[in-house]
Amino acid sequence: MITGQVHTGITVSDLDRSIAFYRDILGLKLIAVEPVKKSRGEKLGVPGAVIQVAVLEYAKDCSIELIRYLEPLPPNSYGLPVNGIGQVHIAFRVDDIQAEIKRLLEHKVEFMGGPECCVINEGPLSGWKWIYFKDPDGTNLELIEGDIAR
Repeated sequence: MITGQVHTGITVSDLDRSIAFYRDILGLKLIAVEPVKKSRGEKLGVPGAVIQVAVLEYAKDCSIELIRYLEPLPPNSYGLPVNGIGQVHIAFRVDDIQAEIKRLLEHKVEFMGGPECCVINEGPLSGWKWIYFKDPDGTNLELIEGDIAR
């Protein structure tokens, strides 16, 4: 039985740029940056992998691992669209979505479909507000404002 989530891993092209985005723009706390190492390649399904990992935390027991593959080079240069098979997104809860949108716009973050959030008007998520954007490598991210107590 699954009892929780430990972290979300994101493959990035430039570890320093991604650390700056997640730490300085989104406000996550940098916990650690591992040295470059040949590690776990076969277990990752990438034989011969040479990687570097940074861990950032954004809530109690919620973290993101940024993973840069130095070898072999990734097969693509930008993330898949949200309808790509296997694509995922990370949804971050915020208290004031309008304030976050304004703050992220000041950092030149572009929102999919523009900076107006969507509002859910019916069902169990009625009243929730949400908006999608991407990190520098095209990973799909979301902000959500709403009462998630169920």
